Amino acid sequence: MEDENSPALRASVNFRGSKNATQPVLEHIKPGKKRAPLLRYIRINLPRTTRLLLVAMVAVIGAASAAVALSNQEPFPFATPVLWSVFGAAAVFVAVGLMTSARIWKWGLMIALSSLLIYIGGLVGDAPYIWNGASVVSAAIWNLTLFASLSYLVLFAALRYGMIVAAPDNQYFMD
Repeated sequence: MEDENSPALRASVNFRGSKNATQPVLEHIKPGKKRAPLLRYIRINLPRTTRLLLVAMVAVIGAASAAVALSNQEPFPFATPVLWSVFGAAAVFVAVGLMTSARIWKWGLMIALSSLLIYIGGLVGDAPYIWNGASVVSAAIWNLTLFASLSYLVLFAALRYGMIVAAPDNQYFMD
């Protein structure tokens, strides 16, 4: 527990986690600069919500991959086993993400990058687009693999940069 009567904490000074407690942790000011980068001022402390959002993004990637695998149009030759492997990895990720408190975000990054690579392969091949004879729903689900992957990449980058936090971590806001 923290000492609530600490003069430093009463003055809103938080030096936790820095070397010898001599540098403010939350400022992120580079040497020679007066201010931190603009994105360092955006800090969202919703760890459980962020965790569920990251798991949901991977679930969308897996569901879209399964839907594309079940459709009649293969994006490129031998794409069906690859799409099912992305679905299987996403199912394992969702199960582990919901059942444990493990930090598994790099696994999700691999799933998102795999889905993105499949999308790029579909651009070279015969992806399910309307002009290729696919239905509107198939084309939308195919594009969903791209947008869900990019969304996960953006969320992962924000997580690594420190803008958001995912459970079991916390940013220790002093509200």
